[in-house]
Amino acid sequence: MQNYFHKLVWGLWLLGLWHGQMWAQSAPKGLAFAAVPSLTFSSGEGWEYGGKLFFYQFGKGNIQPYRWHFLLNGAKSTEEKLDVYAFLDMPHIWGPASRLDIRLEYKKFGLEDFYGLGNRPDYRKDVADPEKPDFLSEEYYNYNHRWSACYVNAQWPLQGRHFKLLAGAAMVRTRLSAYPPPNRLHEEPQSGMAGGYSNYLRTGLVLDHRDQEAVSTRGYWTDLLIEKCSTWLGSDYDYSRITLTDRRYVPLLPRVVYAQRLLLEHMPGHPPFYEMAVISSSYQRFEGLGSGRSMRGVPRLLFIGPSKLLLNLELRIRVMDLRILKQDLTFYGHLFADGGKVWLRSDAKDLKNLHFAEGVGVHVQWKKDLIGALDIGRSPYNDMAIYLTFGNLF
Repeated sequence: MQNYFHKLVWGLWLLGLWHGQMWAQSAPKGLAFAAVPSLTFSSGEGWEYGGKLFFYQFGKGNIQPYRWHFLLNGAKSTEEKLDVYAFLDMPHIWGPASRLDIRLEYKKFGLEDFYGLGNRPDYRKDVADPEKPDFLSEEYYNYNHRWSACYVNAQWPLQGRHFKLLAGAAMVRTRLSAYPPPNRLHEEPQSGMAGGYSNYLRTGLVLDHRDQEAVSTRGYWTDLLIEKCSTWLGSDYDYSRITLTDRRYVPLLPRVVYAQRLLLEHMPGHPPFYEMAVISSSYQRFEGLGSGRSMRGVPRLLFIGPSKLLLNLELRIRVMDLRILKQDLTFYGHLFADGGKVWLRSDAKDLKNLHFAEGVGVHVQWKKDLIGALDIGRSPYNDMAIYLTFGNLF
């Protein structure tokens, strides 16, 4: 079965490459697609391999960035991860500056990370290393985690095309189990061990003044989101999530951009522990704190709590522009510093014991909207972490 899977992926890739060259010869119009075998790596998740199908409907080419975009993704990893999702994005669906996106997903993490709650978790990496004298179990900091979900988000302009109202809903079903002892989650059971539904409604305000979406070079992108998860929505939990995210892009030189993301999140109520490991945004949810999407160089999900602070600083340098096989590629290098912390409800709300990581990376832009990125980060908890992914961090 795996052989057929690999043949299908490579066959689609060759067809997509041929179609991509035809697409590159003129301004995009009508229906276009690209089939790309995906190979990514993330410290804590291992190698992930699979394929992506990108479909774009440009119509007559007079609506930017496109009439609609549809993405199919299927991937597995060497660390017992399965990631399958479909994403549909329809800008201008109800007129200029409106937008609708729908995401269906199923994810399974056989080795999901759990180190405990709070800003100072009990992290001893030797207990999961068979070659160390303090070894307890390779799955000491892991548990089985899987979920299926449907997310729907809509945006409408309130004033001009930059200021928007967001509304959305989601149905999320989670199932999990702890490994036999010795195991961190087995020793320290958390609220939410039974899994269940975390359905919610959301609303928010979005101020998007970027010059472009994929590789922004100037402007800002700020959103304030409020989510409510309640039993009257069919959820097994009752809590809220309030997230403020501000992103800034400042040109310093013709080929140098300073980029910054500041995020604050608070979760009143009684969220399950695995929802505290998720961060919301107007685009899509991501995991943190600790991962290639939040703090690069920090072990994945090392810091979990109902209140979070995240700061990402990047200096992005446009290095070169190349044309290979009639494809336009732009190469960037970047330096970054990431910081953050979490608070439990009993913690003093101060900025002591902030955690930091730093590193370098490169990213490649293809056809304006497709980005491949490589980041290498380090922190006091990890000498070197590598992330090979699609898309800029923010």
